[in-house]
Amino acid sequence: MIATPARTFSVGALFLVALSACSPEESGDYIKVGGGGFVFNYRIAEATAGVIAEPQRTLPAGGTLEARFDNPAGGPPIVIAKEVTADRKRYSFTTPPLTGVEGGKAYRVAVRVIDDAGTELQSVDYELRSEFDQSILPEKALTVGPGYDINPDNPEQE
Repeated sequence: MIATPARTFSVGALFLVALSACSPEESGDYIKVGGGGFVFNYRIAEATAGVIAEPQRTLPAGGTLEARFDNPAGGPPIVIAKEVTADRKRYSFTTPPLTGVEGGKAYRVAVRVIDDAGTELQSVDYELRSEFDQSILPEKALTVGPGYDINPDNPEQE
């Protein structure tokens, strides 16, 4: 059977409709913040904070995602930037070890989408809150090294 031009157009139109249904939404927010929180690692006596940003549409080529965390110790915010890469489904931002985390206190995180010219395209404010003070952590790491050997310098060890 030979397809007529009208039939070929219909198949082509269906293909374009199906293809557009599979592509990401290209309007609205660039990202959403999918979650975050504090991690208290008792073994190494460290507290960190983190958030996850999930693209909702194509991010600008050559752009950057930036997370600005309130610093629990005071002073300037902790800034972490990641380059935008094609096909990346998630961007994870984790702070270096923190000091001064207080239970019940709100800490602000701003995740920004920045294009290659440095223009902010979107900013999402997010709030982190810990149930615990950092004082629950031991003064020094309980373990050291990749094998979690007992830390001989920790006075809490017997």
